[in-house]
Amino acid sequence: MNRGLQVRVLVVCLALVAGLSALSGRLIYLQWDSGESRESSSSHHSETYVLRPRSGYIVDRNEEVIARNNPVTTIALNINYLGDASTTAAGVAYARAVLHEEWPTASAQRKDSILKNIRSQINDTRSKEEIVQRHLSFLVNILTTYLDEYEHRDDLLKEIGPIGVGSEGMKIIARDVSEDVADKIQEAVEENRIRGLILKKSFKRIYTHPEIGAHVIGITSFRPVKEGSKEERMVGVSGIEKSQAHYLSGKDGYETRSRNARSLALGKTSGVVKPPIPGLDVQLSLDLGYQTIVEEELDMGLAYAHAERGAVVVMNPKTGEVLAMASRPTYNLNKRENIATAGVNYATQAIYEPGSTFKMIATSAAIECGLANPWTRVFCHNGVYNELKPPLRDRHLKGVSWLSLREVLARSSNIGTYKFAKMVGRERFYDYVEAYGFGSRTGIALGGEQAGLVPRTSNQREFASRSYGYAVNVTPLQIANAYCVIANGGQLMKPLLVKSVIMPNGQRLHSFEPEVVRQVISSQTAKMMREALATVTQAGGTATAAAVPGYEVAGKTGTAQKVVNGGYDKNSHVVSFAGMLPAKDPAFVCVVVIDDPKVPHISHGGGSLAAPVFSKVAGRLASAMHLKPTQPIRQPLARQ
Repeated sequence: MNRGLQVRVLVVCLALVAGLSALSGRLIYLQWDSGESRESSSSHHSETYVLRPRSGYIVDRNEEVIARNNPVTTIALNINYLGDASTTAAGVAYARAVLHEEWPTASAQRKDSILKNIRSQINDTRSKEEIVQRHLSFLVNILTTYLDEYEHRDDLLKEIGPIGVGSEGMKIIARDVSEDVADKIQEAVEENRIRGLILKKSFKRIYTHPEIGAHVIGITSFRPVKEGSKEERMVGVSGIEKSQAHYLSGKDGYETRSRNARSLALGKTSGVVKPPIPGLDVQLSLDLGYQTIVEEELDMGLAYAHAERGAVVVMNPKTGEVLAMASRPTYNLNKRENIATAGVNYATQAIYEPGSTFKMIATSAAIECGLANPWTRVFCHNGVYNELKPPLRDRHLKGVSWLSLREVLARSSNIGTYKFAKMVGRERFYDYVEAYGFGSRTGIALGGEQAGLVPRTSNQREFASRSYGYAVNVTPLQIANAYCVIANGGQLMKPLLVKSVIMPNGQRLHSFEPEVVRQVISSQTAKMMREALATVTQAGGTATAAAVPGYEVAGKTGTAQKVVNGGYDKNSHVVSFAGMLPAKDPAFVCVVVIDDPKVPHISHGGGSLAAPVFSKVAGRLASAMHLKPTQPIRQPLARQ
């Protein structure tokens, strides 16, 4: 082979060998570098932060705010940052930099240069522990300036506890900090290059009228998202806050951030941010003006009766709307001091024997079945009916022989009521009891409602007791809803508490219309019953104290002994009055229940204790509703 050719071939081979060797080396390096990168990246991780939504408002029928949200901030310390000297050195450097003679007039670029030089000096001349403690001191100075709960630096330092180089964890130091204070703290921290402070914004539920309608509105509480989780979410616990939580709560958003092995942020976000969706507003049928009237009069009535428990329910009989509902004992929605003992909604969750307010079932059923009219008379056995054991008694009607249906209601005769129930028949009577809604929940938009109990029985004595309101259990709301049947022309309505759901832009997403459950009695029977019940509040009736000047009132008293230790106690009663105004075309039905009055020297009856509360509530409501008087108001005679 030509020597020149051999040389050229050799050169080419050597070049190929060198190239392949270099490529192999590069591949080995890349493989090693890839391993290093994987090891480095394994020390990085992403964390997802939940962004809580604003809960919807609760407003009354006039859109007056009842429950709203205050933006608040929880302030915490990231101990990982505070224990890292390389991170906290910036804050220490800034504190010295602002004293530099050039600082006030220096450009931004020059200030960065000054900060960089001072930070380098600090890292060279100060120990890591000293840097960490100096930075912590600056942070504490800022926080004690704005947080009232820490009067002195030592108080906050004690709360924080020892922090050294390499310390880790998180420490909450303040909750429910107002938005303006939190903004000032954040501004001061950022301006002074302080690190390690976490300001988590959220909302606190605020009730504008905290002592009005507490049991209806209900409360919220922060609960773990799931068992064992440190992440919390505001949830409805009772009342509307719970029953309408699916509208009020909104939907969570989230934000993802990348952090290193010591949880120090590598960047603000990884680019994944989903904003939260705010909750919807819920409008109630309640009127805060009417509610205030009811609350005030109930409190005064209970104080006079020396009683602690009771309720008032006011409804629009034509629509079933609940205009006001108050229960006692109660609590302050914002303070919640005695919620454990006062959390029961007496109007919907307490069951009691109604006594004579139940007599409208037997009498209306007798009329509806064509067996009687308001003037039909029954023999009342001179106040003692011995055909049943034990005998039925009308102690206040001793010697009375005959009473018409109107008089049976006006004078509250147990014997007369049983006579009309007998006309109807036992099974048909129970059918009417159920048709009026007793023994089942009304379906009001509140959790925990009681159904009551009206068991059917073949025992004739028990049947007699049930006809006049004993041996049955009802709620004040059930009584109010049943009297709406008589007031509106015979229809049982589903109580309407939530009127509409409103979007943040003010548009109504849902409007809830009145709902008729069933026709219980005819409009003619209802009219006759209103006329008969009007005699109860007139001269000779048991509830003259329920009268309202200028208006005809129809209604019925109720007085029932309470069961104590398995037997009826003559010294313990539940007294009530269920009424409507004006009697001919009622604008509202109002039920007053007072549990276990103890006022001395006064008859513990519905006519003497509950009826006066109705009169005051009804009079004020008539004025607030601008109802036109239906009767002339008699003026007192002038003295001569």
